[in-house]
Amino acid sequence: MAGETTPDALAVSYRGVTKRYPGQDEPAVRDLSLEVGAGEICVLVGPSGCGKTTAMRMANRTVEMTDGDILIGGTSVRDREPSHLRRETGYVIQQIGLFPHRTIGQNMATVPSLLGWDSDRVDRRVDELLALTGLEPEMRDRYPAQLSGGQQQRVGVARALACDPPVMLMDEPFGAIDPINRERLQNEFLRLQASIRKTVLFVTHDIDEAIKMGDRIAILKQGGVLAQYATPAELLMAPADDFVEDFVGADRALKRLALLRVSDVDLWEAPLAFIGQASAEVRAKLEDAEVPHPLLVDSERRPLGWLSERDLARDTVPERPDSSPEPRIEADDILRDALADLLQAETQYAPVVDGRGRVAGVLSVEVISDFLASPEAKVEEHAAVDRPYGDG
Repeated sequence: MAGETTPDALAVSYRGVTKRYPGQDEPAVRDLSLEVGAGEICVLVGPSGCGKTTAMRMANRTVEMTDGDILIGGTSVRDREPSHLRRETGYVIQQIGLFPHRTIGQNMATVPSLLGWDSDRVDRRVDELLALTGLEPEMRDRYPAQLSGGQQQRVGVARALACDPPVMLMDEPFGAIDPINRERLQNEFLRLQASIRKTVLFVTHDIDEAIKMGDRIAILKQGGVLAQYATPAELLMAPADDFVEDFVGADRALKRLALLRVSDVDLWEAPLAFIGQASAEVRAKLEDAEVPHPLLVDSERRPLGWLSERDLARDTVPERPDSSPEPRIEADDILRDALADLLQAETQYAPVVDGRGRVAGVLSVEVISDFLASPEAKVEEHAAVDRPYGDG
């Protein structure tokens, strides 16, 4: 928060944690031990009924553990008052849970108000949260029903961040969002996490989401038994047993695409053309080009479209080419998402742009195919890029 000390992220340690519900023969979670580093996202994933949500909720004592202990920053959660612990732990759920009769600003201010912050401090924090999550300032006076599902989910994340908690719990936070907005919200949260560096316990049933979001992944079996706790790269390279291998899926090679950004692969170069340039000059560039089509760019090297044979039949390059530059892929995009964009657009090539929208290269289906055909050691080479959106 502006002008205030931001709490450091805290490590979370599960030590032989077991949860038994009355009347149940088997525990919901059995002897769970794992370490979550400060500032990391730990994803709990597994089949329905494996105890992943129970395991997460024991961290803020909305579910009380039967045996074992959970330490946050070296302090047992058993030594904390549950109400205080929950106010200091951000919590985001699938249904979002916004108060429908309260404005967006009031929803974001819920926990700061409970903690007795003065009104000026609360107002400043709401302004910061709106900016942090990319919501327009005028949205603070709207009601949840006036926002889209994706916008409501952003408000839910903002509310969880209101008191700058060192630990966040996220229970299937994007599960109720349509696929397009889900991908966008995942990417937005990863970009946000690159700057705020919270310790996050994240529950999902989707292994693809787990691989995309997690620094480390805990795969649970039925009965709340930990099958494997590892980085995404380690899970894909060396599943601990048949259960993990089956759960990760036979398409492990394709899932490797979720470990990399577009900027991590060798992009092709397209012959660039400029408005008014002699078409003969552009044609000459095609002779040794990796991409068989010229890309029209403006004076700042921002893509304007692909030039067709009809465009090149003119004496000079036209201002408006036959083909648009879409899809335009960002260098920070996850490689798996970029492939989906190529396939959806039914195109072999797409310009890749940097943060200023300038051409950084061209991604092709062949580039991705070559990556998938490369030795598996390439994943280890990029194992440090488990987080698709790092500090860079």
